[in-house]
Amino acid sequence: MDTRATIEAILDAAYAARRRQDVAAAVECFTADGCVRANGGPPTANRSEQQATMTELFGAFELLAMATHCRVIDPPRAVVHWRGTFRAKNGQVGEADILDLIEVRDGKIAALTTFFDTAYAAALSAPPDR
Repeated sequence: MDTRATIEAILDAAYAARRRQDVAAAVECFTADGCVRANGGPPTANRSEQQATMTELFGAFELLAMATHCRVIDPPRAVVHWRGTFRAKNGQVGEADILDLIEVRDGKIAALTTFFDTAYAAALSAPPDR
């Protein structure tokens, strides 16, 4: 069973990778069959899908700053509430609160569902008015 300490360690590694925009390091934090899902999007089932999902997400919204509000750990699960400052591909910058629901198995993330305001994300990434 994963302990609070092992869950803290994998969360530290995963969020450090996110801060660096390091897709490869983020993917390594997951089990090979780990599920990554954003706001009702399709779940991943393997490494290549994890890589593709994170590459798309990290590319769409470059993380400029991150502040963790809280972590709640109840092994094997954790909840992380954080706020990020992001730059969309169109250059617009905005802030958003993110809530991640996480399940850990054997020292790796087995499931991550991330929740954010999709309407705000769409508005932030929309083409600028001319």
